[in-house]
Amino acid sequence: MRTLMMCLTIAAAPLVFVGDEVTAVKKEYKNYVFDLYGTLVDIHTDEENGALWDRFSLYLLSKGLSYDPHVLRSTYLQFCREEERKAEAALGSREGPAEIDLMNVFRRLAEHDGAGLTANDLRDTALAFRALSLKKLSVYPHGAEVLQELKRRGNRIILLTNAQACFTIPELKWLGLYDLFDRIFISGEAGVKKPSPVFYALLAQNGYAPDESVMIGNDAVCDCQGAANAGMDSVFIRSAQSPKGRAVLPPKCKRIKELKELLSISGFEQL
Repeated sequence: MRTLMMCLTIAAAPLVFVGDEVTAVKKEYKNYVFDLYGTLVDIHTDEENGALWDRFSLYLLSKGLSYDPHVLRSTYLQFCREEERKAEAALGSREGPAEIDLMNVFRRLAEHDGAGLTANDLRDTALAFRALSLKKLSVYPHGAEVLQELKRRGNRIILLTNAQACFTIPELKWLGLYDLFDRIFISGEAGVKKPSPVFYALLAQNGYAPDESVMIGNDAVCDCQGAANAGMDSVFIRSAQSPKGRAVLPPKCKRIKELKELLSISGFEQL
């Protein structure tokens, strides 16, 4: 009876009966699904800084677009709000929250001033905006090494992140992480973001079964509870970018302090 009670306390671990004994079997994951910012990558941006809009207006001037910095900021924010309403309408009855594609905002900024930019110019404009707003961008300690080791062990590495492709793809390449992912899902392209089950459903729809996957993130709601709602286990790692306050985690979630701990709990039986 003592052995039985001890094993039953190991949440969600499959149980195997051997005679009168009950043994917990470790759950092996095939798919490691990562959040990006605040989980693998430390980032700080400042879009409230007036100097950003001064410099961005100068950049746009080089592209033939004339904006007063204050007008530029207010127009940008107005277009963001309008795109949010469009995204919510496009989502319809599906469960959100919706996500916009910021490229539409940059495109409208060009059209609003009566000019047209090529696709390459628009990508460059988005990158310039991001570069001007960035204060910090770096991979957390052991981040790349953990991804490399998980891949070496034969696991599939997936990115599921609330972000904008026009920013994230170049940043992943610059940080040397892009080629470590087997698949990348970005909310700005999907039109919906975590913790929406619609966004999580993309994993199963693309061959990543929930019961073979674990979500790793720094947000108890978006990453951990969102994963639980999708039938996935999760790992929570707090960072400076995690929401403030106590993190209320779902039952099938383990807390770690450093990314390298993932390697020692690969296939852990606590979940």
